[in-house]
Amino acid sequence: LASTSYHRPISTDNPANMTNYEYQYLEEEDYIQFVVCTKENVRAFGKVFLPVLYTIVFLLGLTGNCLLFAILIKYTKNKKMTEVYLLNLTVSDLLFVITLPFWATYAASQWVFGNAFCKIISIIYSINFYSGIFFVSCMSLDKYLEIVHAWSNKNLRAPRKSFFISSLVWVLSILLSIPECIFVQVQDLHNGRQVCHLNYGPHHFNWKLLFQFQQILLGFFLPFLCMVFFYSRVACVLTELRSTGKKKALRLVVTLVVVFFVLWFPYNVTLFLHLLQHLHVIKDCETSKHLDYALQVTECLAFIHCCLNPLLYAFVNKRFRLHLKKIFGAV
Repeated sequence: LASTSYHRPISTDNPANMTNYEYQYLEEEDYIQFVVCTKENVRAFGKVFLPVLYTIVFLLGLTGNCLLFAILIKYTKNKKMTEVYLLNLTVSDLLFVITLPFWATYAASQWVFGNAFCKIISIIYSINFYSGIFFVSCMSLDKYLEIVHAWSNKNLRAPRKSFFISSLVWVLSILLSIPECIFVQVQDLHNGRQVCHLNYGPHHFNWKLLFQFQQILLGFFLPFLCMVFFYSRVACVLTELRSTGKKKALRLVVTLVVVFFVLWFPYNVTLFLHLLQHLHVIKDCETSKHLDYALQVTECLAFIHCCLNPLLYAFVNKRFRLHLKKIFGAV
C-alpha cells in the first residue's frame, strides 16, 4: 500500500508541494512492516522547477490571451461560431493562468492563503482545466461541420447555438469540479507545513480512484479521440482540394492535433501510472520517485498549451494578425 500527501493543482494529486516521505506496506511472511520512502530530493526539485515554470506560463499565457481577448471583443462584432468558442477558450485560459501565481507560491514554500482561498483557487483551476479542453474539442467539431458538411449542417453552426453549447460546456465543467468543493481543504502536516489538497479521508479511497479516472478519461482521452475523428475527416476533404489555401488549412489541422497530443499525452500517461500506484500495482520506492518527477515535468508541459492557444487558433489567421497590428499601432 502506498499513500502520498501532496497537492495537485488539477483534480488529482500533484507534487507541487510534496511531503518528505511516503509510507509503503510490504508483506513479509506473516506481518506487515512500515518502510519509509524519502522524497526530499523530489520536493527540493519541485521547489525550484515548478515556481519558475508556473511563472513563465503565467506571463506568456496572460499576455497572449489578453491580446486575443482584446481582438475578439474590439474587432469581431458579428462573431462566427468558431470565434464564440475561441472567446470562451480565451476566458478559460485567462482564468486558468490567474491561478498559477498561487500555485507557484505554494510550490516554493507552503499554502499561506487560508482554507477559503484553497477551495476557491482549486475550483477555478479545475473548472478551467476541463472547459479549456472541451472548448478545443468544440472548435474541432465546428471545423468538421464547416468543411465536411458545408451545406447540410449550416443550421447547426448558427451563432446562437454556439452560445448555448458554450453554456453547456461551462455547466459541465462546474459539475466535474464539484469534488474540489467537497474534498479540498488546508491540512497541517506533522512538520508544521500547511498543504492545500484533496483529502478524501481513510474511507473514501474509491472516490479518489473514480475522480482520477474521470480526469484522465474526460480531460484527455475522449476529447483527443473526438479531435482525431473530426480532423481526420477534415484532412480527407482538404486533400481532395488542391488550392494553396486548403493546403495551409491542412497543415494547421495537423499541427493542432500533434501539438495537443505532444503536450497532453505524457501528462495523462503519468497520471495513469500514478493511478496504478494507488491501486498498489506499482509499489517500488524508486519508481514512485521517478513518477513524481515525471508528473511535475509533464504537468508543466501540458500547461504550455494555454500559451500556444492564441498562436494556434488566432494569430496564424491573417485577419487576426492585421487586428494585432492595429492594436500595437494605436499604442
